[in-house]
Amino acid sequence: MGKAVNDLWDKIVNWFKDSSKDPCKDTYEDTKSPSYAAYAACGGFAVLIFVVYYLVAFIYCNDPGRQDMKAHALFAQEFYMRSDLFLKAWLRVPYMLWHLIVKTLESRCGFPLWDAASITFAGFGVFTFAVTVWFIKNITEYYTKKSAFMFASVGSLILSFVGPLSCWWVGDAYGTAFSPNPLHNPTHMAVKGFGFLVLMTGIDIIRKYRGQDTLFFKKEKRLYLYFGIFLFISTITKPTFMYMLLPAGLIVVLIDLVKGLVKKDGTADKIGNSIWKIACASIPSIIYLLVEYMSFYYWGVDTNSSSIIITKPLEVWHMYAEDVPTGIILGMCFPLYMLITHLGYFLKAVEGRLALACYAVGVAEFTLLAESDSRMSAANFSWCMMAGMGVFFLAAVLRLILTTLLSKKNKAHIANVMIGWFLLLLHVYALLAYYHILEDIL
Repeated sequence: MGKAVNDLWDKIVNWFKDSSKDPCKDTYEDTKSPSYAAYAACGGFAVLIFVVYYLVAFIYCNDPGRQDMKAHALFAQEFYMRSDLFLKAWLRVPYMLWHLIVKTLESRCGFPLWDAASITFAGFGVFTFAVTVWFIKNITEYYTKKSAFMFASVGSLILSFVGPLSCWWVGDAYGTAFSPNPLHNPTHMAVKGFGFLVLMTGIDIIRKYRGQDTLFFKKEKRLYLYFGIFLFISTITKPTFMYMLLPAGLIVVLIDLVKGLVKKDGTADKIGNSIWKIACASIPSIIYLLVEYMSFYYWGVDTNSSSIIITKPLEVWHMYAEDVPTGIILGMCFPLYMLITHLGYFLKAVEGRLALACYAVGVAEFTLLAESDSRMSAANFSWCMMAGMGVFFLAAVLRLILTTLLSKKNKAHIANVMIGWFLLLLHVYALLAYYHILEDIL
């Protein structure tokens, strides 16, 4: 009995040692997928996402009740190019990229409002799909040295439809309120792609000061320019991704800075230089937020300008879910499983560590912070957490694909892969069921 326990313990230890290795040191199977088949599949998936997202948005726009999709579409009509009218609308909703596109399609191209809103929503969904394909493909091919376009397309398709596992005992509102894909809210779905682009430039910046090759942007001198541009676009689309991503990235960079100072190998100077450049690249976004806040506070008419940020641990959480730990597990069942079984990856790999920090910061912000007065019920800091959920899901799917492609096969590996895909697809079913996509669309 003692020998069996020791053998089991040794296997567990070896498993976690393997999971903490640099994925480049593993051996992988050849995917053997013809390029034309992968391209055709990717195009087909993009069409599928566009159609489903369009129909979801169209159903929401025609719903008799007034909810996020319909309210944002109606509000888009208030954006006029006359300066005084534009300023009046901007003071109410300064994150207006989605609205401006809807307004342009309606007023300049002659689209009916609901069609303009649905097409814009679906277009942003396809854009996010394309960005995640790029993300997964480049990192997977870097680690495996093999073609990964098909796996990247499949993984990105799945990421477009993952949602929380909703159960009645955590509150009926949980499934729609906190999700990596809140399909009822157009502005959050619009910012995801730009947020992922900021994440990708951040990964390349970290790899650069570590002396590693960049994965996404080959012209390293333009990295900080790209970072600033993507960050600014994400800010004017919806600033909540920025609220989560900048603190998370700062934590990761500061950890590296402390390690560099301890080692005294010169890396601290490189990291300090990167921090300074990141700060400069963030200035336009920060200025925009400051102008937005001051304008909102001093000239906002019907926007609860007296509302301030306060510390209310778990109070807003409990408005949507009585059992918070259960809610977290149901919302993030698959990524948490991948974290437990591949802890080393999320602690050592750049993208894994950054994704874990993003989710942790997002949860911390929503758990601790709230807005005062009537704004508290809006749960606006939940969008920061949902942005972190999306990043964590993205890294977890990447890790599952890498694990699936490993050439080393044993019972534990096969079981881990099967459980991972089962949980991931269960999240997909949960979203399809929650939004009645199977009933109303298919």
